[in-house]
Amino acid sequence: MKKILLILTGGTIGSCENNGIISAAQTDCRVLEMYRNKFPADGIEFVTEKPYNILSEDLFVGNWEKLIRFIINSDLSGFDGIIITHGSDTLSYSSAMLGLCLNNIGLPVVITASDYVPDDKRSNALINFKACVDLILQSENGVYTVYKNKTDKYARIFIPTRLCEADRINDVFTSCDDLPPVYINEKGMISGDLLSDDTKHDMMPGLSDIGFRKSVLLVHPYPSLEYKSITIPENAGAVLHITYHSGTVSEKALFLLERCRERGIPMFLCSLKSNNNSIYETSDILLKNGAIPVFDTGNESAYAKLLLAVNLYPDDIAGFMRKNIYHEII
Repeated sequence: MKKILLILTGGTIGSCENNGIISAAQTDCRVLEMYRNKFPADGIEFVTEKPYNILSEDLFVGNWEKLIRFIINSDLSGFDGIIITHGSDTLSYSSAMLGLCLNNIGLPVVITASDYVPDDKRSNALINFKACVDLILQSENGVYTVYKNKTDKYARIFIPTRLCEADRINDVFTSCDDLPPVYINEKGMISGDLLSDDTKHDMMPGLSDIGFRKSVLLVHPYPSLEYKSITIPENAGAVLHITYHSGTVSEKALFLLERCRERGIPMFLCSLKSNNNSIYETSDILLKNGAIPVFDTGNESAYAKLLLAVNLYPDDIAGFMRKNIYHEII
């Protein structure tokens, strides 16, 4: 008999709807109940844990601390895999963090969410959940995110460190690479090639008692951004400034860079393209004045990775950011 650790963290997939209001359910896992009713003879034992129960828009780094500690410190010897249910709003951020931290535990870890509560007929909750189970039955290791977009026929298997936040109009998740999508259908058949990984990953020190004592200020550019109004938190260990798609930000970001220099913390620019032979003068000025480039990495993974760097590797933050931990550098 296969044995799966099911970790519930809340989100729409773990919620119920009453009079048009969606709230995190305090009851048992409805999607698991639906799965057992539809596939009663699958021969799988589920062990359910609920380290916290929130709507994912309320996610704080303290929740990541609790979740990572719980998994790293658990006896996983009897399990064949882990499913983590999560809210869709911050799914891409948690996928990046968990992909970076859990890629070496010796089990497949699959993260999923849903677009509607499980009892809604429009919901992809059961489709996504079954795809997670089927993926675990065919995997020995690795971290994945599974989600069926409304534009797709089947659930898609994402590299978690390349998952992009769903768009605001169609609620569609995408990947920040140009690899062909990999799908898993209702029969558990995988179409496409999962990204192979023959690298032996070493456990990051400090994960068993990880604490994000230092924060990362994340700055997104937009026209007329007032850099003088940006406050760097007292506990900030670094600033991550997202660039426009051309790898640019306003030259006025020099003001923020100077503030970082005064505080003795680095400022990183994400995401520059390593294959570009030329660079805009605005970015060139920032780099020549001390901004540090983050190449070929999605926003969510750059944020999660820098958060790990300032807390686990404060003496070599830039060096850690250059390492390819789990497929985040494309």
